[in-house]
Amino acid sequence: MCSKYMYDVRLDPLKRSIGTKTRLYSELVMRRVGGVSTAPARNRGNYARTAERRQTIARAVLDLVLEKGHGGVTTAETAARAGISEATVLYHFPSRDHLLVAALRRVFEEDDERLSAGLTALDLDRLRTYATGGPREITLLYTTLAGHAGTPGHPAREFFLEHYAEARDRWTAIIAARQRDGLAHPGLDPAETARQFLATWDGLRAQWLIDPAFDLGDSLISAFRRLTGQNWMEVRDLLLERGTGL
Repeated sequence: MCSKYMYDVRLDPLKRSIGTKTRLYSELVMRRVGGVSTAPARNRGNYARTAERRQTIARAVLDLVLEKGHGGVTTAETAARAGISEATVLYHFPSRDHLLVAALRRVFEEDDERLSAGLTALDLDRLRTYATGGPREITLLYTTLAGHAGTPGHPAREFFLEHYAEARDRWTAIIAARQRDGLAHPGLDPAETARQFLATWDGLRAQWLIDPAFDLGDSLISAFRRLTGQNWMEVRDLLLERGTGL
């Protein structure tokens, strides 16, 4: 990726010519000595190993969260579960909070893979399954870290900025598609409605953790229908079908 401050030699014929001759000379020298530069391949290998190691650590943290809740996660246990030293864990994730964010990020990466196909064709039963199908420990981890995300410098802040931006884009697309299909009120701003729905979802999730006596799925679907105007659209369609008008 070129920096916008980097001079582009392709725009200067003289420098382009000099650069071509220099490159050809370098290639000739390398062929004569029988050597080939391995730095790019070595760097790619290092990057791949680093990413793999971070994924291994995140998976270990996630397993611990599922087993004992996020309150029981320690760097020492994470190292033991991942089969590496605690120093290596801290090299990649300098604090326990960084580890918990890495685990939550992995959860949403896996969710995104499941939700990426045909999400704009969302039906409400699918929304219910997604909202209520996860382990309570993950819901508690999400809500806890969301509460810390407003603190400047906390590692959860960056994650939730990205998460909410992606979620707003996704649900904006869903609501806009439902408007085109006649399932949402045409006068709504899809982006603002998406923001309100996500805020409602967070609030219902937090209330459910405190008092799980109510049906989270039912409440979420009811909120989605109200916010998108689906109830109104269904009444309108019924009246038009009967020929009585609005």
